[in-house]
Amino acid sequence: IVPFHGDFIGDAGAMLAERHRCDRLALPELPPRFEEPPVAAKAVETFWQRDRVSGVAALRDGRLVGYLLGQLVIDEIWERSAWVRSAGCAVAPDENVEVMRDLYAALAAPWVAQGIFCHFSVLPVADPALLHAWFSLSFGVEQVYGLASLEQLDLSLGSMAPGLEIRRAGPEDRQTLGDFSDIIWRHQVQAPVWGIMLPEVVDEQWEDWADLVNDPNVIEWLAFLDGEPAGCQCSWPAEPGDDDLLTPEQCWELSVAGVRPHVRGRGVGAA
Repeated sequence: IVPFHGDFIGDAGAMLAERHRCDRLALPELPPRFEEPPVAAKAVETFWQRDRVSGVAALRDGRLVGYLLGQLVIDEIWERSAWVRSAGCAVAPDENVEVMRDLYAALAAPWVAQGIFCHFSVLPVADPALLHAWFSLSFGVEQVYGLASLEQLDLSLGSMAPGLEIRRAGPEDRQTLGDFSDIIWRHQVQAPVWGIMLPEVVDEQWEDWADLVNDPNVIEWLAFLDGEPAGCQCSWPAEPGDDDLLTPEQCWELSVAGVRPHVRGRGVGAA
């Protein structure tokens, strides 16, 4: 196990491309371009050049058989944390995935020495062996993101709940959309998630949600049940980056969404 350096990027990209090819056998919606070693190498290089990134490499008989890159993040919510992003790890196909455990032990030791105790890894769910290696290190599931192709979904509208109206939001709905700004965090701060919401951010979050009605890149939908606001969904273009192996081209992100607790289970969100 040695420190990662720029000379490893080409071989690391080839390994990442092979990992991504295997991931796409299970998750074909993932962007195909990263199956090309030069594109995957660019992803490794882009992440490697970000601020506060460190890395380690596994060599067997002088050949690169695995790598792991992580980035330190210091902010108000995540405090002092370290993140392995989607381009941050791969293991050679003929190498035991357990080498990832050795790589993590080497990479994380300096983090802990610096008082960085919260470590996160972002991975596709397509490789059970790789996931097990991380789970065996006491990592668990914190967040799960879904990716779907609209061409493969049944988008026919079933029967709607009586009294349900769904329409696009406009500038006149600023108050209504802002009032939905607590719908996610009030749920996430409860047991057993214990998500973080700082009291001084509540008003700022209201403004951010309300301002979505003025953003030309955002599509906002509102649901009303018997004339009362019941739910909302807002989506916008998801911009894929050079080191983002999870976001395809022409992808939209649904991030702001929710239904009031007293009307859940009645098909509002699905409609």
